[in-house]
Amino acid sequence: MKTVGKFDKTSFLLFLFMLVLSLLFFYLYTVEKSIQNYNVIHDKVVKLKLIDKELDDFSVTINHFSNYDIVNKHLAEFRKTYQELNQNLQTHYKNNRKVESNLEKIHTCFQEKADNIEYFKSLNAALISSSHFLFDLQRTIAEDKVISLKAKNLINETLFYLLRYTSSDYIDKFYVVQKLDEVKKLTRYKKEPYIYNFYSQSSIMLNVLANLKQQSYLISHSHLYASITRLHKILDIIYKNNLAIQKLIGLLFFISTIIILIILIITHIHSLKDERELLAFKYAMQHSDNTIVITDSDRKITFVNDIFEKTTGYSEKEVLGENPRILKSNQHSDEFYKELNEKLDKGEKWEGEFINMRKDGSLLYEKASIVPVFLNDKLISYLAIKLDISEYIEQNMKLAQAASVFENTEEAIIITDEDGKVTSINSAFTKIYGYTLDELEGKDLSILQSGMQDKNFYQDMWHQIIENGLWRGKIINKTKKGDIIPVWSTIKRISDKYGNVVNYTAIQTDLRELENSQAKADYLAYHDPLTGLYNRVNFEEYLSHALFVAKRNEKLLAILFIDLDRFKVINDTLGHDIGDEVLITVAERLKGALRESDFISRWGGDEFVVILENIVTAEEAARVATNIINTLKEPMDIKTHHLITTASIGIALYPENGEDANTLIKHADSAMYLAKDMGKNNFRYFTDELSKEIENKLDIDMALHNAIKKNEIYMVFQPQYSLQTKEIIAVEALVRWQNAQLGFIPPDKFIPIAEDSGTIVPLGYFIFEESCKAFKAMKEQNLLLEQIAINVSSIQFREPQLLERFLSIAKSYDLKPQEIEIEITERFLMEQTLENIKLLKSFQESGFKISIDDFGTGYSSMSYLKQLPVNTIKIDKSFVDDIAPGSSDNVIIEAITALSRTLGYSIVAEGIETAEQEEFLASIHCDLGQGYLFAKPLSFDEIINRFAISSK
Repeated sequence: MKTVGKFDKTSFLLFLFMLVLSLLFFYLYTVEKSIQNYNVIHDKVVKLKLIDKELDDFSVTINHFSNYDIVNKHLAEFRKTYQELNQNLQTHYKNNRKVESNLEKIHTCFQEKADNIEYFKSLNAALISSSHFLFDLQRTIAEDKVISLKAKNLINETLFYLLRYTSSDYIDKFYVVQKLDEVKKLTRYKKEPYIYNFYSQSSIMLNVLANLKQQSYLISHSHLYASITRLHKILDIIYKNNLAIQKLIGLLFFISTIIILIILIITHIHSLKDERELLAFKYAMQHSDNTIVITDSDRKITFVNDIFEKTTGYSEKEVLGENPRILKSNQHSDEFYKELNEKLDKGEKWEGEFINMRKDGSLLYEKASIVPVFLNDKLISYLAIKLDISEYIEQNMKLAQAASVFENTEEAIIITDEDGKVTSINSAFTKIYGYTLDELEGKDLSILQSGMQDKNFYQDMWHQIIENGLWRGKIINKTKKGDIIPVWSTIKRISDKYGNVVNYTAIQTDLRELENSQAKADYLAYHDPLTGLYNRVNFEEYLSHALFVAKRNEKLLAILFIDLDRFKVINDTLGHDIGDEVLITVAERLKGALRESDFISRWGGDEFVVILENIVTAEEAARVATNIINTLKEPMDIKTHHLITTASIGIALYPENGEDANTLIKHADSAMYLAKDMGKNNFRYFTDELSKEIENKLDIDMALHNAIKKNEIYMVFQPQYSLQTKEIIAVEALVRWQNAQLGFIPPDKFIPIAEDSGTIVPLGYFIFEESCKAFKAMKEQNLLLEQIAINVSSIQFREPQLLERFLSIAKSYDLKPQEIEIEITERFLMEQTLENIKLLKSFQESGFKISIDDFGTGYSSMSYLKQLPVNTIKIDKSFVDDIAPGSSDNVIIEAITALSRTLGYSIVAEGIETAEQEEFLASIHCDLGQGYLFAKPLSFDEIINRFAISSK
């Protein structure tokens, strides 16, 4: 294209003129900013020189005390100014090696000078102090009646020359040394301590003075001022060079602006001439019946006629100055426009059809002819004459669309004549029935009848077609192969304007897939898709019916609620695909362990529920439960894994434990949880006592949600002491709960409930923070403790940001992680072992100590200890209770202690209540003890009163 954006040549030159002029002003602005930046930098360089001179002046103050605050202020001001200068130079003189090198030199020289000034200050202070001391000593010697007048005069003379040497460079140091030698001789013959002290102090002062003068020389002859001056010269040179270049560039901008302005004026004059020549075309084309569009050589619209406005919907004002692409519909490819433009660029005529777009968004089909117009062999415009062919195109498209729909729809379409003889069918009909048009043309459709619908059905169908002109319904036909096929048919009568029947049309939808899908949906509505067992909906419906029958026949009925043990570990560790295979295997085993008359369903997840009907005694349910447990505990091989899972079963009986479905299910579920609490892999009946226990747990759970807000939760602390020295070493934080209605609830009651309900998470954070707060207060009360032990639930470790939260809480109380010992249960390490060990390692690497509580009560072996990221092993109270001569627990404790010591772990024995237990544990070198023998759990105030240093 020969256009420039949306501008003609004149507009483009005007735009270019404004752009260059704007750039000129912008460049002058940047030059001004550059000058301002240089002035700022120049002022800072001059300021550095002035400060350097102030520092030199300070170095000549040898013999009197100077204000160090002033020189310190000068040093700080120099550093600040240098930093500002450095930042400015980094911004405006980046990558200039000379500037960077001189900056580094200035920094080095200043650092040396600053060090010399610091040394000078210390020597100056020493000199002033020595001077005062010598004056006092001289006064003492002068007043001493024992010292001879000759010695006093020598002392006075020596002090005079020493002080003159301090304030003047005209006194030779050798002369002062000579006088000091004479004083030294006096001390040989007369053992006068004052004279000897005068000689010693004067010698020291002379050496200090010599060093001071040397430092004064180093300060005043520093290369700092020369380095600053050198940088100043370099910056001046750079500034002058840049200024010359900036003047040259500004001049070029100005000249360019003048040139563009001249070209703009000339171009505008030519444009006015071309416009006058084109006016002749406008009048000739104004009254044409076709759409006329004229553009200039840059293909900007300069004229449209009335037909254009009527055809496109655009007014003349909206399109003047626009490119004809304003009508573009994106229906043509880029290649189409490329070929059009190439032909026009060659000065040739183009003919073809456009698919354009009207203003309202509808498509406009046009047959067009575009002719380049030349004047004096120069292209001045393009003339486009276009004919609207939209109506013709749309009619053809509708016919093509109808044919396409007829042929490509998935529904079978049949067209017959007025006598019901087939005249046309589509490909979908052939696909469904197998007949081609050649086989059916001229025949009626009775060939499709399956015989499954009688004559009355078809008579009624034709009656409605004749009366109403339309019939809809399901017809059971047969295919060419003889297959039965249900179809949904819509048959319509087609009449002409006189009411005469000309055709019948039938549209048929194959219902086979839909009916199969419905059957599948009905199945899935009542079955578990994974195991094929009945689902919960089916179970509830069946149970309602079974209870009705049991009540009518006065029979017993049992509900077995089955939950797999350790399934979550398998599912989370090995993946859901392995978990699904386990569930399928369990379902098959359950079906094998039950009678065909027993009803079994998958309740959800790893829970299954069984209904046992027509049982005579409760023992029958027990036998079935035992059989299930024995069946499920057998190992199963899933892919490459050899897995073992057991089951906990709860049993509820009708009518003893309830007479409605919800009650029986709830009681069976409760009994199942009792089975889990009793060690899993067993079954339990529902009892009234269990119901009361469940109600009690529910009361505890409800009260626990508000316990923290009501300040019912509080902490106590049990000391951990050295078994060798009997001194307190640490404390273990223990949580307690006192409720107004329920009274005191021990931790072993409410902690498991909190873990089940999720309340343990906010409770765990509360315990950790309260423990940290108390430990900080203990340290402030002079209680010498190495650490505090805090119990953390395994549920708490599932919190994604637990480590960060604990570190933040510890930091808020100024505690180091090394002062906090996290107590975990041995059972926690056995669940998801690799994941938990990795998690504990992250705690240990952050500084926290890790302690295994109740060690020996779980399933881990002694050899497993070496793999654990722990610092302390706590021997469970159950072992300590049975300490006695010849007891096997003695041997176990000795083995745990020996192995722990070998691996570098600390050992804490819990529950020490007798002196014999304490003596045995001390004899096997157990590190720490904890128990009622030493101290029961105490409140904060009791701990402070009993063990703080100030209370002893």
